[in-house]
Amino acid sequence: MNEIALSNSLAKAGLRLLGTVDATEPLIPPTLATFASSCSTEDGAFGEAVDLDDPRVREKANAEWYRLALRGGLFSGVDSQFLVAVNFSGSGSPQWWWVRVELLDEWDIVDAGASSGILGNGPCRPSFVMLSLDGGVILRCDVGQASIDFSIVREPHHAQTLLQHGEWMVGSPRVDELTRAAIRRWLGSHR
Repeated sequence: MNEIALSNSLAKAGLRLLGTVDATEPLIPPTLATFASSCSTEDGAFGEAVDLDDPRVREKANAEWYRLALRGGLFSGVDSQFLVAVNFSGSGSPQWWWVRVELLDEWDIVDAGASSGILGNGPCRPSFVMLSLDGGVILRCDVGQASIDFSIVREPHHAQTLLQHGEWMVGSPRVDELTRAAIRRWLGSHR
């Protein structure tokens, strides 16, 4: 995806694209960060869900995303910058990495953002992973059978679920070399 198309898609969600994060940064790769929804409270995880059949699902899910983003530390009320996972592959195997964004005054992550294809698969069908600028907070969102599910993991470098899955991914021939290298950098930076 080119930068103009990416910027336009993110703008639909109310996010300003600030740039792509250097791929050599020792951040948890998006493909591993998606497993935040598998983490337990022992991993520092917590979350919330919004029923899909709620007549105010858009409003409630957007409010829940914002509340959890602030409470979890994805960004502060003063500085609203964070990272969003984006697929940079035009076709074939996905190549996920982080872009830096800023939340604008007018935003709609769950509906317009999900409809853009960057943050989901259609109106009120969000599917995304976000990361704080320092890599210390993951916010994962996906849609289950009956709800929009949000998961937060603080200090992911202490989450055993993520560490164990990362070790497995590093040794798996099914994981592309760029992702394996990114996981090794992330794991190595926290030992």
